Amino acid sequence: MSAAVLAAAAVTTAGPAVASTVSARLSCAHITAHFDRARRRTPENIALAPDGSADVTFAAARQLARTTAEGAARTLATLPPPADGGVHTPVPGFTLTTGIVRAHDGALHFLYATGTGTPDLTCLWRLRPGGEPQRTAALPAAGLPDGLALDPRTHTRYATDSVLGTIVNVPTTGGTPASATAPCATNLARGTVLRHPHPVGRARGRGSDSGHGMAGTGRPP
Repeated sequence: MSAAVLAAAAVTTAGPAVASTVSARLSCAHITAHFDRARRRTPENIALAPDGSADVTFAAARQLARTTAEGAARTLATLPPPADGGVHTPVPGFTLTTGIVRAHDGALHFLYATGTGTPDLTCLWRLRPGGEPQRTAALPAAGLPDGLALDPRTHTRYATDSVLGTIVNVPTTGGTPASATAPCATNLARGTVLRHPHPVGRARGRGSDSGHGMAGTGRPP
């Protein structure tokens, strides 16, 4: 059986991170789950839960799944397919379920790209515990949203688009984000890490561009 492998680690620091050229030795690493690529279960991104389980996006299967520490996996949601099957999704030519973050209330926020076939499906989505997936912010159908980060202090989500080269911030529940923290993002095309400042204060309940014209922009932290 063709399979993909999931492995993840999380580190919490009590203070500012210090850059170092010396990497810590990885110990006790082990595989916790295998996924069947024949079922298009290709793990793209991961968010860890307090109980040790991991929520993952399956890029090609249009799915979210939860994997326990023992390796058992169950599907949390399957997203609706676009009318054209996703052939107009920029770059891969098929639908992609990409970035995912977990909020303190247990809600999962994630990205889904479908191209121009059904443009209103390319969105930032939310899945509450026991609920159904909901679209919370429309994103450009001509783009490829892939990286996602959450600022829990301001309840603001940051999404990157590697085709349009943009960083967009969107509130989770509305309100006026007021974080002064500058988001960072990787840039695949230039092989760089970008730190981009953004103004304090946004229009109520609306997202806005924090960066643009940065082709190849990847994942925020």
